Amino acid sequence: MKLKKVHSLEKKAKEVWIVSPDLFYDTENDVFMNIVKHNLHKGTKYRYIVPATSSVGKHLTKYQKDQTIPKDMTNDMFLILPVSEFNPFLNELAIYDPNGKSPIACLSVWKDADTDDEVIQIDKHMTTALIKSFKSIWKKYKRVNP
Repeated sequence: MKLKKVHSLEKKAKEVWIVSPDLFYDTENDVFMNIVKHNLHKGTKYRYIVPATSSVGKHLTKYQKDQTIPKDMTNDMFLILPVSEFNPFLNELAIYDPNGKSPIACLSVWKDADTDDEVIQIDKHMTTALIKSFKSIWKKYKRVNP
């Protein structure tokens, strides 16, 4: 599905549930930020499940400010989970040739899928960001390059 189709779905929705590892689309993507702002003011109900990370904390503060909503409304909208509880929402990610000229990242949609259409290829920009994050975490805990 193309992102424009997702924009259209969100614009028309009366209720939106989002599970997000970082609130990127709702705080850093201008199109989604505007859709959310418009939807909130017309009464669309949003519910978010996010992990308790410093990144989410910063983005949540930005979300509150950008969407001009009171803190008590934010508390009703967001479930902030310990990272260990957030793990069931993650899908398997594979990065192929991360140090090559054309790395490719893929996200599996379903476990135990036996068809060819159950994988989403991540775009180049996000693949680069994922490679950077992977390296950073690997170095932090293993203290060497992956």
